[in-house]
Amino acid sequence: MKEELDDHHPYRPHGGRETMTSLDEATVVDIHAHWQPVGWQGGVSASTLGLGEPDPREDLASLAAESEGAGVDLRALSAPAESLFGPSGDIDPARVNAVNEDLAGQLRLHDRFLGLATVDAYSGEGGAEQARYAIEELGLHGLVLDSSRHSKFLGSPEAFPTLELAARLGVPVFVHPVQPQQAEVLREVAGRPGSSAGRGLQNAVAFLSALHADLPTRLPHLQLVFTALGHGGLLYAADELAEHRSRLGDGSAGANIYFDTMQFSAPLLRYFGEVLGAERIIVGSDWPIHRDAARPHIDNTLAAAGFDAPARELIRIGNVRRLFQLRGASLGLTT
Repeated sequence: MKEELDDHHPYRPHGGRETMTSLDEATVVDIHAHWQPVGWQGGVSASTLGLGEPDPREDLASLAAESEGAGVDLRALSAPAESLFGPSGDIDPARVNAVNEDLAGQLRLHDRFLGLATVDAYSGEGGAEQARYAIEELGLHGLVLDSSRHSKFLGSPEAFPTLELAARLGVPVFVHPVQPQQAEVLREVAGRPGSSAGRGLQNAVAFLSALHADLPTRLPHLQLVFTALGHGGLLYAADELAEHRSRLGDGSAGANIYFDTMQFSAPLLRYFGEVLGAERIIVGSDWPIHRDAARPHIDNTLAAAGFDAPARELIRIGNVRRLFQLRGASLGLTT
């Protein structure tokens, strides 16, 4: 399907547009881009790296230039706890705070990024304190949580203090996939797609656990964003999401649950449109694993999925602008 794209903000190559620094001016925001502190040891390395190659997650200046050339005005940076501290074991809160302090410092140096604070959400009140410090004292813009840790998921009581705080502060929560316990087996029998499917299962179960714990009703101001890898959970939740929409009244988009566009699959995004509606889809690339979030590719994929110009506008910028502006202009996100 081809149609004329809405180009009132035309894409131009690197060097051909002004640097965007606010959500009011931005036309494309990517909520799913990764970073890590320079020289970080341990955790999970970017799977595309060769031995001895520099980690692109440490080079935000290059990412800023790449984003400008791609027509992506802002990227929300995240370093999920699993990527920094591994998939298991206790996490020192002081190290979590240090990571978020580093990210806040990086945001002062680069103007194409928002910051999602790393939080050990499954540590009860400790996770909530990490989140409070990152948002209220460091000025970060949202949270990134692992789908699961210590065999606990998003609907677990241990995660509730962090989620309750996020709802009260009005910041979005990005729920990132993690490795399942059988990750090595899945990779052995199905290669990298098998590994991705396992991570998608964890993300899907986190999504379903949030519904099972009735978080949309208990925390109506909580905004949860899942990745496209977790799409399998929608098969089991479509009716429940429709019930939320019906209960909240005509015209409502239903529960505050969003999915990103990772891998930009037109058939999958068409399905998201049917189940979630365009009001609950957000651009997310999973940079640097995927580096295809250029403005023309985004628009062409959304058009191929059947979204008209107003819906494409919502997915590219409208939905994420609404999420990050819930805390108001005090965060310096608007002009």
